[in-house]
Amino acid sequence: MCGIAGIVRWNGTSPDQSEIDRMTAAIAHRGPDGVGILRRDNVALGHRRLAIIDPELGHQPMSNQDETLWLTYNGEMYNYRELKQELVSRGHRFTTNSDTEVVIHAYQEWGADCLKKFRGMFAFALADFRNRKLFLARDHFGIKPLYYRVGAGYLAFASELAALREVDDQVPGGNLWALELYLRYQYIPTPHTVYQDVYKLPTASYLLLDFDGPCGAPIKYWDINFRAEAGRSDQEWEEEADAVITDSVKAHLVADVPFGVFLSGGIDSSLVAMKMSRILDRPVQAFAIGFREKEYSELAYARQVAERCGIELHTKVVEDDSLDFLPELIAHYGEPFGDSSAIPTWHVSKLAREHVPMVLSGDGGDEGFAGYGTYDHWMKTDPLRLAREDFSRRGLRASFYWARQAVRTRLTTGSWHDLAAWEDILLYVNEASRRALWRDDHHGLIARGCEAFEEADRRARRHDRVAYAQYLDHHTYLPCDILTKVDVASMYHGLEVRTPLIDVRVMGLAARLPLDQRLGRNGSSERIPKYLLKKILGRTFPSDFVNRKKQGFAIPRDLWFQPGQPAREMLESVLLDRGSRLHEFFNPNEVRAQLGIHSEERDNSNALWLLLVLGIWLGQNPHVSFS
Repeated sequence: MCGIAGIVRWNGTSPDQSEIDRMTAAIAHRGPDGVGILRRDNVALGHRRLAIIDPELGHQPMSNQDETLWLTYNGEMYNYRELKQELVSRGHRFTTNSDTEVVIHAYQEWGADCLKKFRGMFAFALADFRNRKLFLARDHFGIKPLYYRVGAGYLAFASELAALREVDDQVPGGNLWALELYLRYQYIPTPHTVYQDVYKLPTASYLLLDFDGPCGAPIKYWDINFRAEAGRSDQEWEEEADAVITDSVKAHLVADVPFGVFLSGGIDSSLVAMKMSRILDRPVQAFAIGFREKEYSELAYARQVAERCGIELHTKVVEDDSLDFLPELIAHYGEPFGDSSAIPTWHVSKLAREHVPMVLSGDGGDEGFAGYGTYDHWMKTDPLRLAREDFSRRGLRASFYWARQAVRTRLTTGSWHDLAAWEDILLYVNEASRRALWRDDHHGLIARGCEAFEEADRRARRHDRVAYAQYLDHHTYLPCDILTKVDVASMYHGLEVRTPLIDVRVMGLAARLPLDQRLGRNGSSERIPKYLLKKILGRTFPSDFVNRKKQGFAIPRDLWFQPGQPAREMLESVLLDRGSRLHEFFNPNEVRAQLGIHSEERDNSNALWLLLVLGIWLGQNPHVSFS
């Protein structure tokens, strides 16, 4: 895992050495093991290395033999050995044992179609000097980030936004639309960033740029296809899922350095840790954090897994005065990012990095195997289902309301799925509160549709109701929240995190599951989230462990924001500051009112956390203008 940066200029100037040096230095924390720079013609590539595979020879930027192709690469390719064999059989010669060199030769052999052969997490830029092209690409699920900035006569790219502020140009202007999106979802969906003319490359996409410009649009090379497969027994699904997940965990263990696993004690991380303990011939090192507030802590379950699987568990308890580092963490995200579980992720990454440079995690199990409570709620609020239930219980007249609503959605959208209803479930600050917060001249933002959600909605209209929600999460929440959170919080400490449940083969299986393998019943009147994974884990762990209520990775914000707590003092100092930049966009009285709402009886910590993060970020960036 590494950090990459670079720039192509087609305005008659070449990138300056100091420019690419600054861009690369801005992401130095992502790669403590080395730095490399290439400047040639009108292209500059930068690289910071965290050495996991072939530490001796895997330096970057790396070239092919005749130095016509140069690559700066962030990620890991889990099938690089198989690809290398295939490429050798086609006449390619290699000088290293790294996956980086395989990417170069794969592009040389297959061009942009090489992406369809890759199994792994990656973001890279490959400069093809023979054809004068720059090839930017991002992995299937957006595990690794890639941002790019388009200016007058140049395109710059980087693993983090901070590097793009080092380009020899003015500080990019702020994007008010992005702030509206942030208030809705707690993150800024692709392709937007908090800056104008700076974008996130979408998942499973690439950008092919001529050295002479201009910049075109991203091209999608892959998409997850939810299509339930019928006619198989529970036993057959269980056996296949067990084998595919075992294979993926094994593939993700390829490394030349010590490694461990994040172990929250939840279903997904417990499954990954259990698989590791069975594959490896030595004790697995696991890392877990908890909170002093026991209702937010799953340490007891992590200890249970460690004891049963012979795992060496390292733990830490987070106290409520642990927000001192929050401003620095916010700065690392580069834009307002409001998922407060970044806090425990930051802590567990710090703990793990004291022992190993790489860990596996259980991220992705909820999106692939339908683990979120929102999916069950989405099922239960299906107007067609409610119409049927009302008809059977109370007759035709009672069912009319829901039937009419379902038909209206079908006629207006061409689908049984209502995007607005799904988004309502997700909102962190509802429309009424946003309308009260925004100053009057910004109210036009509130009714605007989010492009990422609308595009995913168009592609998922024929999916079953749960698959529809899963598909939308795959294109919004998973890459823009979950994976962004983990990447930044872990790379802050120079720690590589691998995600065996977010894998093309595992997700390929998950997308074929019938509904009763995602939200099964097993004799229960209520559907069981993540049914198939629980069946597999249930072979080793007792029912009360497997079927307990999902806890998530939340922090006790509601308690920390109560009067008298240290976090409350930080909150008030940011929100009530007369000079706060929040007041450029938001009604100061409403900001104060949001603070006043929060009490032991009413939890308003969602909105307060978003305002806290945004207020700190704005204070750190006084030169970013939103005019």
